[in-house]
Amino acid sequence: MKKTLSILLALLMAFTVVAPAFAEEGGRTVTFVGPSSSLITTNPAGEDIGTPYYFVKTVDGKPSFVEDPNGIYYLANDGYYHTAKELLETPEELAAMPTYSPEIFAVNTPVSITSGENLSFMVMTNEAYNAATANVYINDVKAQTNEQGEYVVYVDRDFTVRVNEESLLKSYFNVILTSGEGYSVKTLQGQNYSMVPYGGSFSFRVRIVKGFSGDPTVKVTRGTNELAEFLGEDADLLNKIIGSETLSSTGVDSEGCRIYTITNITSECKVSVSGIRETKKNDILTYFKRIIKMILDVFHIDTSFLGLEEVINLNYYTVNINENINYGRYGATTEVQKDKLLNYTLVTGTSNDDPFRMEQFNVMGGESVTVEVVTYSPEARDNLRVSWDPGNPNGGYSNVWTAKRNRATGETYYTTTFMIDNINATTNVNITLN
Repeated sequence: MKKTLSILLALLMAFTVVAPAFAEEGGRTVTFVGPSSSLITTNPAGEDIGTPYYFVKTVDGKPSFVEDPNGIYYLANDGYYHTAKELLETPEELAAMPTYSPEIFAVNTPVSITSGENLSFMVMTNEAYNAATANVYINDVKAQTNEQGEYVVYVDRDFTVRVNEESLLKSYFNVILTSGEGYSVKTLQGQNYSMVPYGGSFSFRVRIVKGFSGDPTVKVTRGTNELAEFLGEDADLLNKIIGSETLSSTGVDSEGCRIYTITNITSECKVSVSGIRETKKNDILTYFKRIIKMILDVFHIDTSFLGLEEVINLNYYTVNINENINYGRYGATTEVQKDKLLNYTLVTGTSNDDPFRMEQFNVMGGESVTVEVVTYSPEARDNLRVSWDPGNPNGGYSNVWTAKRNRATGETYYTTTFMIDNINATTNVNITLN
């Protein structure tokens, strides 16, 4: 009897000691390291824009949201999440909608994860930084995202997750310069186009062409790309109504062009000009000569005999887009796969129309062409080369990629922009991806 009791006591003691050890073995901890206080948390106006970056829980490649009375998101009818500012709703309608906030892993606090589970998360940043440039390390090993832009790790030990803050670059924004009848909007002399870092400034000049005059009203529209996704071709009209800001000239350059500066850039910008009028009344013969000049310029035939140089400069030059894309290397066989691997659109400096895609077209002398390139492939992003001649036929201009999210699919894509300014000769643009 004593022997039996001793065995039971021994088993009980063993259970009380060993059982917790097995319980602890079934759970792991993951610690997300928070950002340092030296990173930007305010906008140029000094307003708080939140933490530089944070770790968001994901489910099937999409951020996970929880209902939150103080949240900044609401669930739209299409099943996707949008910020309240992105859709045109009245305050009363917004107040009646449930609000949501993304589920965020608390930083510098160990999170209990069941051993054997997959942990999925994304790194999101505030508007001052570009999440696409973030290098994430898990236990000091650089991690890679999947096609949906999320990190997935199998939890079989304790982990520490951190962002290499030196790799976290500022957001860069595009400034679109478009010209119209009687004027051209150009970069400063001796400069080429460059994307502007968060909070930075961008200067440009407005030139009134021969035969026109007036006191130009120069406006800039800021940060309407997200809204444009919903409004389509009506976006430009809305921008002019609610999103424009009038700029004042800061001086005149040696060519008589007025100089303007956009400051505190925190979103993409588009410049527009009005108030330019024709100073000369031209007779029917002059208009007929203009038509002939436009036709002959396409074939690069001398049109000086028409005597129109003092009326308006109507020289036109051909721009050729040459593609050298190795689709096979990236496994792109269908047209959809090819478009996702690399796509581009163009905006000419003489048109306010929607972007287009052509392999050959003509632009007015002295004007510009903006080339916007889009890819869903990080590898293609890293291997793209763009050059043009006259320009830099032996190398590519440095460029900055911006990450965006396709709301319809949840996928991350990357976009970058090149601007070829002051075109005064036949120009060959080379887009290479090997």
